[in-house]
Amino acid sequence: MEVGTVLREMRSAAPPRAVDVMREAEERNWFRRYAHGQYIYLPPWVRLARCFQESIRRRAIERLGFEEWLFPRMVPQPALESFHLTQFAPDLLVQADAAGTYFLDPVQCVSIYQFLRGHEINREKLPLKIVECMGGWTWRNEKEAEMDGPFRAREFLRVEHVYFGSPAEVVRIRREVQDGLLELLKGWAISFQVVVGKGCMNLPYIEARQLAATNADDVPVHDIEVPIRGALRADPERESLKGSRHICLTDGAARERENDAFYLDSDEICGCSSEGDHLVASFNIRASDGLPVWSGCTGIGINRLVLAFLYQHGFDEARWPALEGYRQAAA
Repeated sequence: MEVGTVLREMRSAAPPRAVDVMREAEERNWFRRYAHGQYIYLPPWVRLARCFQESIRRRAIERLGFEEWLFPRMVPQPALESFHLTQFAPDLLVQADAAGTYFLDPVQCVSIYQFLRGHEINREKLPLKIVECMGGWTWRNEKEAEMDGPFRAREFLRVEHVYFGSPAEVVRIRREVQDGLLELLKGWAISFQVVVGKGCMNLPYIEARQLAATNADDVPVHDIEVPIRGALRADPERESLKGSRHICLTDGAARERENDAFYLDSDEICGCSSEGDHLVASFNIRASDGLPVWSGCTGIGINRLVLAFLYQHGFDEARWPALEGYRQAAA
């Protein structure tokens, strides 16, 4: 199945209100520039970010049975090698010590694989479902020319879901987590589309599964995208996509559709992956009964979620939809 194929979508009745939401947020003193790719976020931004973060975290624990863990952000080089980051995405890595033996985690879940390296998990303990958001920033050595305010920065906040289980369990959990996130987006009246994604690395194993996929559950990486490009100062990629076409699954059938403003205006805020067995094999993680173990992860970027909400609804709280927990975050 082609990258960019639309698997699901929901369009809000009202078009986005804001235009250059990052400029306006900075002018309103919602964030301040600290260094290139780094920002200090002030109370208005933090209240929204904390509200979204807590809604996602609480849903994972209370509705989906996830456990909350706390992961380190500094990981040893052998862990990155087993995760294939040193081979397929070395440019993302930020070195954390002078010797180059430790790096800051660019995907927020390497440490859990390293912790489970060589472990035999009792089948009765599976599926293992973990949610993490308290370890701090996720770090990426983004290219200088591509960094653009809180939209793409060196350090950013995510809520990460990681899960281990049988192949069927991992596919089901990925679907349940995704459905929960989409339900939240609907409640916040944020339009979305779910598309076939590539992930943060071009892994041959993942690419082969993507090309062979015939339905959404078989696709290894789903990206949840929301309208946000219009909030950026410049977007040459959007211009290059005008006049192009994409595939959309409708009632199980693949149909070609011309790119419209909604398709072009959307950017990834979440990657939902069914990793298969390549990572558990690389870290020698196995089940006690010898049956196959897969892993998966779903991470949602909180900064981009804030931008998407402001882009859709603007800065006037009177026009906002109800946000559960927002008043507590403001207290």
